[in-house]
Amino acid sequence: MGFFEFGKKIDLGKEYSLEDIPLFSSLTNSDQKLVEKKGRLVQYRRGDTVYDEGTKADAFYVVISGRFRLFHASPSHATEQTLLYFYRGDHFGETSLLTGRPHSATVEAKSDGLILRLEKEDFLKLVNDIPAISLHLSRTLGHRLTKSEAAGHRREVKIAAFCTQGNPQEVFHLWIDFAAAVAHETKRKVLIVDFVSERNPRFREEFHRESQTSYDLSQSENPREGEFNAALVEHPAGFYYAHILSDSVAGKDEKRVSSLLTFLTYRYDYLMIRLPRNMGHVSFEGLKQSDTVYVHCEADKQSLTACSESLQELVQGFGFSKRDVKVIAPDKNIKDENTFSEFEKILGFRIFSLVPEREDKSKKYQTSLRYLAKEWAGTLVGLALGSGAAYGLAHIGVLQVLEEENIPIDVVSGSSIGALVGGLWAAGYSAQELKELALGINKRTGFFKLLGFQDLSLAHWGFFKGHQVNRFIKSYIGNKTFQETRIPLRIIGTNLFTSEAVTFEAGRIVDAIRASISIPGIFRPFFYKGDCLIDGGVIDPLPVKVLSQMGVKKIIAVNVLLGPKDRIERNRLIQETQAQKMKQFASKSMWGKISMEMAEAFKTRYAINIFNVIMNTIQFMEYEMAETWGHKADVLIHPVVYEGNWAQFYDPVKFIKAGEEKTREQLTEIKRLLAE
Repeated sequence: MGFFEFGKKIDLGKEYSLEDIPLFSSLTNSDQKLVEKKGRLVQYRRGDTVYDEGTKADAFYVVISGRFRLFHASPSHATEQTLLYFYRGDHFGETSLLTGRPHSATVEAKSDGLILRLEKEDFLKLVNDIPAISLHLSRTLGHRLTKSEAAGHRREVKIAAFCTQGNPQEVFHLWIDFAAAVAHETKRKVLIVDFVSERNPRFREEFHRESQTSYDLSQSENPREGEFNAALVEHPAGFYYAHILSDSVAGKDEKRVSSLLTFLTYRYDYLMIRLPRNMGHVSFEGLKQSDTVYVHCEADKQSLTACSESLQELVQGFGFSKRDVKVIAPDKNIKDENTFSEFEKILGFRIFSLVPEREDKSKKYQTSLRYLAKEWAGTLVGLALGSGAAYGLAHIGVLQVLEEENIPIDVVSGSSIGALVGGLWAAGYSAQELKELALGINKRTGFFKLLGFQDLSLAHWGFFKGHQVNRFIKSYIGNKTFQETRIPLRIIGTNLFTSEAVTFEAGRIVDAIRASISIPGIFRPFFYKGDCLIDGGVIDPLPVKVLSQMGVKKIIAVNVLLGPKDRIERNRLIQETQAQKMKQFASKSMWGKISMEMAEAFKTRYAINIFNVIMNTIQFMEYEMAETWGHKADVLIHPVVYEGNWAQFYDPVKFIKAGEEKTREQLTEIKRLLAE
């Protein structure tokens, strides 16, 4: 382990940022600086122990990168029981600090990772001095790890509030389908606790029962098992539902809601609290108990304006960060990127998910619900495809193995060639179809398919206009938008004048890809909405960060760039080849020797052309950034092709094969990650 003191603000553009950690994201700049001043970064290697069960608590821990496992060992240490996993943004150790008890379980690093460590005295002072931290911890401390009386072990309990800006009865089916998706994905006990007073007319249709029973909250200060179970309904999809009646007399409901939810955390793993529109005692207590809030809002200006006020109240009145509040909207009124951006501006929040019309539970609708469920459960799997020009053809081999092994990928991000391959794949092309597309580019036709003489440009902008490659991409995906992909897609570009990463998540995919592959000096920059954009790999050659910001907990990254050691090894192989040629040289005739010398001289001179100078220089710098972000992924695949060249799009087989081989080498680790 190594300690690194914060001497300055952590900048995720370079390293890390507290703004991407849910616990700290709602803090003021001064409060964040105070946390940075007190905290220390601690580096852990796979297998290192953070703390042991039974030891005295002396610090609070926040995961910056990597995966960590909380487990309980038997007295003989012969068996272990994994309780849960911690990923980026998760925190632990606070229970023992606040209760004064020894650690009840052991935490170990499951991968290389970094943790922000706050000493006990500093942590307790921050909790006392910064209300936002205290509010966040108060919502999670009571139910994050609950002692199960029946099973006798500790487990994580997740609680979310579900609100509707409009008529709550109109989206009843959405929350029902959400619960079904969570139950299916997690195989855990899921309960909808419905505090909406009106009985839902769709109850019979959804639950296949004639009447809806209710649990009367006013009957008892403390819930009883038998009385509650009498009102409990099991849905055919495997989750449970309970409608709660409340009297709202003299503020007693607040205490009774708290008592009921505490009672339920001992019995269920996921609590979905469906709240009424009015902010009464029930809603106050339900929000206080929740880690996350899902808000459904109709996608029209009037509804969004009203919703914006409610969202601000959640942040200012209840201490939720903007990352904790998930806005869900129907996609029927959002037809293009301009509308999407306009609606987000009205809200003042990001729209977390656009959900299609139910339409008898279409495939697209089910995919959206599955994504929502996996994000809440923390089981999303993301794939980050890096830059690297022709080396990036290895991404096709990676995808082929993932498809063959039925590895579920929930979201894909890409920079440069990773944007091209990832964009086509998310748009619906299979790995085999991508392979056939790549094989169709050869030495004879490749130049004219991707570039062409008509695409030559004045060199002060770039040697090529980029029109031909744009037409090539468009011939495969047309005007398909991000909303039409089979899984969520994120593509990275770079703003030439601000050096900021630009993340595409809406609009035409072809525009995003064209921006992301705008190699400086080779292709003209791409002008988009007033911004001048160049290759995404310049600022983010391995887009792990964008996946982490989306709440993806399990990330597979593919870095195809050659590092210094790889290049040294490649030069060694080249020298061996040269030595073999010299042996052949001695046996040649005079004219044969002259021919070989001329060929070698031409080859050396060609290798120092302006294109190689530009590309190699860029890739030298990109590798350092990609290596840093690769360590923050859970699984890193690094296909290296020593005999390859960045321009060899006409020889895809060796790159694709390398991608296949390296992915198969990592299959055990990938499957282990999925099983967590």
